[in-house]
Order: sequence, then C-alpha cells, then structure tokens
Amino acid sequence: MPSTRWISAPAGKARRLAARLARRAEPLPRLPFAVALAAAAAVLAVSVEWEPRPPDDIADVSELPSAPEDGIDFTAGSQVEFRILEYGFSVVVDELDQRRIILGAVVYNPFATAMVSPGSLDIVSLREDGTAAYVESFYPDPIPPDTAVQVGYVLSESMAEVPLDSLRLETQEPSFLAPDPAELSPELREFAAVQPLPRIELLSVQPLVSPDGYRIHYRVVSETARTVQLAVLFRDAAGELIGGLPAGEDPFAFELGAAGWRTVQAGETVQEIDLHETWIPEGADLDRIEIGPRSAG
Repeated sequence: MPSTRWISAPAGKARRLAARLARRAEPLPRLPFAVALAAAAAVLAVSVEWEPRPPDDIADVSELPSAPEDGIDFTAGSQVEFRILEYGFSVVVDELDQRRIILGAVVYNPFATAMVSPGSLDIVSLREDGTAAYVESFYPDPIPPDTAVQVGYVLSESMAEVPLDSLRLETQEPSFLAPDPAELSPELREFAAVQPLPRIELLSVQPLVSPDGYRIHYRVVSETARTVQLAVLFRDAAGELIGGLPAGEDPFAFELGAAGWRTVQAGETVQEIDLHETWIPEGADLDRIEIGPRSAG
C-alpha cells in the first residue's frame, strides 16, 4: 500500500493558512457583510498562495485500465473456510508509553487450485460464564492457493485493558473460493489471479546501539516488483507463538492500514527493519523471531 506521507506537506500548509486567515478575520465586525468580506479574502489568499504550476512542470500521465464494471463476484463461488493454524497475544509498549496488545497469527489456504477471499479475523474475549464478548475485527487479504500467511496486528488502543488470557481469535464471516482464472474471460483474468508471495529468509538479528533494540536483516526473492505487508512474529523458548507486529517503521500506525507495507524489487534484495526493545514481548526468544508476508498487491 502506498504511503500517505506526501499529503502532510500541503495539508500542513492548508492548516497554517486557515489559522492565519482566522486570526485576520477575528477582529472584524460579526455582521453578514463582514463575514462575506472575510470569506472573499480567504478565497483571494488561497489563489495567491497556491499558484498553478507552470506548464513545463506538468508531466503527462497515462490512464491506467480499471477493473471491469461488472467485476468479479467472489461470493458467487463456493463458501469455504481458511484455517487459523496458530495465534498468540502479548502486551508491549508503544512510543507514547502506552500498553498495547499485539497479535501474531498464521492462517492457511488449504485449497491447491484457487485463492481464498477470506472473511474477517475476529478477536473475542471470553466472559466468566463462557460467552464471548466481541472485541474487534480485521480483514486478511486474499490468500494464494496452498499458502500459509503470517499476520502481525496491533489491537486498538481503547482495548488495551482486555485480559490476555481471555482473548481468542476466530473467523465468523463467510469466506469464498475465488473462481479459477482459467475459466474467466481475458478481461477478468488478471483481476482474479494472485501472484505467489515472495520468499523471505531471515538473515540476522543484531543489537542496536540507539535506541535500544534490534535490527533484523532479511532476504526477499520476488518474481515481480510489488508491495507486500510484512509481519514479525515472536515465539517463546518452547516455540509457542506469543504475538506479532506489522514490520515497519511504526507498527502502531493505523492510517489507511499503512503499517508494515514494504516495496520489494523483482529478483533478490536484502532489507532491514528495526525493532525497539519495548516492542518485543516479554519471554520472546530472539533466535525464534520470524518474518513473512501477509499478502501482496
């Protein structure tokens, strides 16, 4: 998923401009004419500050083909279930020193011929009477055929006080087997096919000098240039899964689901990510850290 950080510069400029206009209009009489005059001044100021770019600075772009209007109705396929192979929860601390619950999971598409369009992954908390209280849900991307996918997720801040030992991971919404691309028209085929996920190999886990933590080096082998959402999974000394995080600069970022997305090139590349010490759950065995893709675009 592309980053949204490019929006911050013009957005910041807009906020500063709005504040400046508000300060200028504040001493004016609060009459309809004065309000209209202030609005006209705001429009004039915007047109002056944001001049159009010169023609030489405007690049031609090609229109990309869009998906066919009728699209692919995945719900018309067979209703199936993907498998939650394992999962685990832990508590870590974010950059604001707030307690956060993290989830690590491995989910699997057992069908060898087609991808699964999965329903939700639902986090529930068991009450003392055995009934389940809904906590929150999120949605995995399509899972390629016969593929296990690693998932790292951070629960919402408002749910931070939920007892760990009460949490369960389920899938409640229906999932569907995607149509076989060979049975589709050429127009639809490219939108139904899911490429195999990149192969990722952990190379090393090395201590950081500052801030306290560890740097993970890993090798990626991909058939094409693409974006993938990577996850870091943590296990204890016995090999039990105890949590996971999106593998990115800020695993606690929620804007547009941006956390964990990485760009990889075709062929073999080596990348790295840093893990702050507070992000690593208590009891994690550094020799058992795993990194893997969730899905790809």
